[in-house]
Amino acid sequence: MSYIIAILVFGLLIFVHELGHFVVAKLSGITVLQFTIGFGPAIFKKQIGETLYAVRLLPLGGAVMMQGEEDEEAEKLLTGEKEFRIDEASLPPEGSFAEASLPKRFAVSVAGAAMNFLTGVVIVFLLLLPARYASMPVISGFIDGFPYAAEDNGGVGFEVGDRIVRVNDFHVFTMSDFSTAMMYDDDARYDITVKRGGKNVRLEDFEMKATVPDPDGGEGLLYGFNLTAQPLTFFGKIGYALKNAMTYLQSAMLGIKMMLTGQVGTQDMMGTVGIASQMGEMAKASMSAMWNFVAYISINLAFVNLLPIPALDGGKILFLLIELVRGEKLDPKYEGVASMVGLVLLLALFLFVTYHDILRIVG
Repeated sequence: MSYIIAILVFGLLIFVHELGHFVVAKLSGITVLQFTIGFGPAIFKKQIGETLYAVRLLPLGGAVMMQGEEDEEAEKLLTGEKEFRIDEASLPPEGSFAEASLPKRFAVSVAGAAMNFLTGVVIVFLLLLPARYASMPVISGFIDGFPYAAEDNGGVGFEVGDRIVRVNDFHVFTMSDFSTAMMYDDDARYDITVKRGGKNVRLEDFEMKATVPDPDGGEGLLYGFNLTAQPLTFFGKIGYALKNAMTYLQSAMLGIKMMLTGQVGTQDMMGTVGIASQMGEMAKASMSAMWNFVAYISINLAFVNLLPIPALDGGKILFLLIELVRGEKLDPKYEGVASMVGLVLLLALFLFVTYHDILRIVG
């Protein structure tokens, strides 16, 4: 059952991503030749006007193929066949993606990731609708035994009313950012910035450990301060949903940073199978937890798609930026080759990650 839920959720996230490209392309006057969800043989397809709409066997991605940008070899790799129904020679040249202005091509390229980010925000907002209060990273008091209060450390430390703004390189949108930052550094020394009396106060090389026992008798440790519970208005929920979205985005950026610095390997990545398994576990706990995880995945998809890798939206944006700097377009064949190589590498990475997902599940 968890895998059926995961397929439906992935399908939804792919759909909204491709819908972003599709809508902005249409608004920009660009002819869309194909709107497809999934890869491989079509299980459903219908031609409406100049656009072929298709749902394919493998729900691992999607594509919006536009006049003037199609790559026949890439299309065969994704769909298994050449399926454009319209003879491009019969189409007006002004509908070509290649002939559109650079701002329009940029808007189309970034629209998919923007839709995924917006979807994540909307999901979190809907989950917040029943909530009346939310915990903010503002200190309202200290638990007995808290060793890091300013009054007990010669004026260096926390005070009631401090808003935690930053911990090292982490901007603190929600307390999840604070917890992540504290776990990320092993030496328990941090550069912490708090807003106090309208001014930023920096606690440099500040030693802080989770050494205050849980007052409820649990095994965990707390940092020892209480947080402010802020009433949530309708617009306050929108703002808090955006803060949660930024927390998820920052988490995605941390994951890429840890990969690039060798702190985690590709074998530690979670792919479709692993996400489906975790989604199923969260669904057993609560539907709220599952949908919160879906929001997290949606925002991660937005970030990953903007990485400057050929075959991803970020690769297209990179080529557009090169065009902007050079003042002229690149030869389309170079972009086509780069996209094909990127696509093959991404498929190889997908198979590698899926293999390790299965090993973790059966092991």
